[in-house]
Formats: sequence, C-alpha cells, structure tokens
Amino acid sequence: MRWTGFILPLLVIAALPLTARAKGDPPGPDGLPRTNPKHPWKLFTGAPRIDTLGYAPRDVFLAARKQFATDNWQIFSLDPGRGVIVTRWKAMHHPLLLIFMGHVNARCTVTLQPLDRNRTRMMFRGDLASHRDLNGNPMLGAAKRAYAKAARNYAMEVRGTLNSHRELSSLPR
Repeated sequence: MRWTGFILPLLVIAALPLTARAKGDPPGPDGLPRTNPKHPWKLFTGAPRIDTLGYAPRDVFLAARKQFATDNWQIFSLDPGRGVIVTRWKAMHHPLLLIFMGHVNARCTVTLQPLDRNRTRMMFRGDLASHRDLNGNPMLGAAKRAYAKAARNYAMEVRGTLNSHRELSSLPR
C-alpha cells in the first residue's frame, strides 16, 4: 500500500503525452522547436517590467546584453538602432512545469527607449510557449510570480553592472 503513493504518480507521469515535436528536426530559426501542425505552440506573453535607468541607451544596451550572457541565454537578434534584444527560445526544465503545463519554452525581449542623453527606459518582457493552453492553468499564478521575480532580478543586475562599470560612455571622465 505504501508503494501506491510512489508508483501511482510515476505511472501518471509516464502516461502523459509526449511533446508533439517532430523528432530529429532542427529547431526553428528563433530556437523554438518545430512542432506538428496538429499541436501548434500556444504563446503566453508576460507583463512588461519597465525601469528607468540614468545611463545612455548604448550603455544600457551593452549591460542588458551582457546580463543575458551571464544568465546563459543565447541571443536571437540584436538591433542597437532600435534598442531591441531578443533571446532564443529556451526549454524550461522543471518537473512541476512538465506535469501541469507540458513542455514549456521561454524567451525574453528587452526594448530600450532613450529619454534623453543619459536616461533610458528599459522594458523587459518574457514569453512562454507550450502545446497546452496556459490560461486557467493551476500553475500559471506561480509561473507569473516566478516571472515577476526574474524580471525584477534582471533589472537589478543590469543596474548593478551599470553602477559598477565607471568606464561607460555616459559617465563624466
């Protein structure tokens, strides 16, 4: 009887449908794995996190890019002229996510808006992709809280990088 509490959940996990990815196919151009058209990716867009930083847009761009590298995100596209950085989709590996949300991939987008020579608005936004509809999912609340914390931490790390590197172009020499 004790083993029922251990084996039953394992059987449930084993019975879950596997992802609808086409086996052996390379990922799409933005890193999101290719999928069977019958099971398309469903996207969920996170709430934007906006911070105003007292640094030139060029400096914030460099610090934001550096932070993605530090956090082990691969860059999909960089557009310094528009102030946009987009990461590649990355698989999220967490047992509860797998059970409740299926295979989930995430990506991040940072958009910078110059306010003046030494002030920049930085908008951070994360997106999730799953084969399941995430709206109404019991894990969505926890995922949103984790996302809010990660977005806040990202902004703090970028700010910390800017504050600790006095050689940046926007600072008086």
